[in-house]
Amino acid sequence: MSFPLLAQIFARDPRKQVRFPELPVDEALTAVRRLEAALREPQAPSQAAPGPAADDPEGLSTAFGGLATQVWRAMGKTVDPATGEPREEMRRVHRHIEGALDALKQMGLTINDWANQPYDAGLPVKVLTFQPALGLERDTILETVRPTVMWKNRLVQLGEVVVGTPVGSKEKTP
Repeated sequence: MSFPLLAQIFARDPRKQVRFPELPVDEALTAVRRLEAALREPQAPSQAAPGPAADDPEGLSTAFGGLATQVWRAMGKTVDPATGEPREEMRRVHRHIEGALDALKQMGLTINDWANQPYDAGLPVKVLTFQPALGLERDTILETVRPTVMWKNRLVQLGEVVVGTPVGSKEKTP
């Protein structure tokens, strides 16, 4: 670690301090623990915590979808988009997020990030916009805004994507 970086970290002047990105990891892990506790211990109706009830499958699946989305977004913040590897300053956090993703997987949740996949109208996604992009031979998903979440092969959350279309792809009629 270089001396100027240490000086920034320990600087007394807040304008010179290093700012680390805020990640929703703590919130996501708290939500996972709360859901696990709710699934393990049935509560009396008078003691039920606010939020999705265990007998409300729709509310529980919505909570699962929101939790999975937050963990997915946190994972995206820790990874360098160019290399796909965790950023150096995020390696420790990255391990915890991977643990949360493993816990979600063990619960039966599947998170689908459709980025860089060919677009098909049958995918469980909502297309936010189609935009022309150079270098594409067919419609391709350029960006995933919200992932598709499945729980035990049941759709919990519909994904939201941006689709790129080939430039000059006008159909020629014979």
